[in-house]
Amino acid sequence: MKTLMMVRLGAALGVVSLLTACALGNSAPAPRQLDLGAGAMNSASAGISAGGATALAPMPPIAVPPANAASLLTETMVVWRVGDQGQPQAYVTYRWVAPPARLVAQRIVDRLSLQGAVLQQSMGVDVPQLRLNLQRFEQTFSVDGTSSQAQLTLQAVLMRGSEVVGQRLIDIRVPAATQDAPGGALALRVATDQAAEQVAQWLTSLRATTRR
Repeated sequence: MKTLMMVRLGAALGVVSLLTACALGNSAPAPRQLDLGAGAMNSASAGISAGGATALAPMPPIAVPPANAASLLTETMVVWRVGDQGQPQAYVTYRWVAPPARLVAQRIVDRLSLQGAVLQQSMGVDVPQLRLNLQRFEQTFSVDGTSSQAQLTLQAVLMRGSEVVGQRLIDIRVPAATQDAPGGALALRVATDQAAEQVAQWLTSLRATTRR
């Protein structure tokens, strides 16, 4: 009898625990989503003149396949760390709307589209391919926690068939206005626009050099 009562008590406690877990799960707020804002870029960063015409020369078609990235940047975690050598952490209550690798690549595609056609994959050796590798996309805090900055590190490689035409490593740091996830996201938005502009300028200069 005593054994039977203990079994029943254990079962009852299991049901209560399950109901409590469900209740807690339902009451926990969903993570807030962060993004890089609208795709349109301001005239200063996008190289647009006051009359609405593109200041940079038109570019021939280019292919931009999905970007490669460090494993943390293929998920939607919002990454932060303390100091450059600190272990990467993730905000519990925030998520990106899409993996950073996809967000950054789309921003670059939007920027390049202002100068010409951008394809998802190369149509042959006549269409160069821009390969992107996002190595860092995070908010880095000072050791005392009083300041932070967005850090974006991106490798861009221009291929024509199997030939490497050129490559560039872009490393951008932008101070965050507030020491939290939204402040870091805003700084990363600025860093992403700067990176997209650097890629566009680099491709323009590379084309001018190879045509000589």
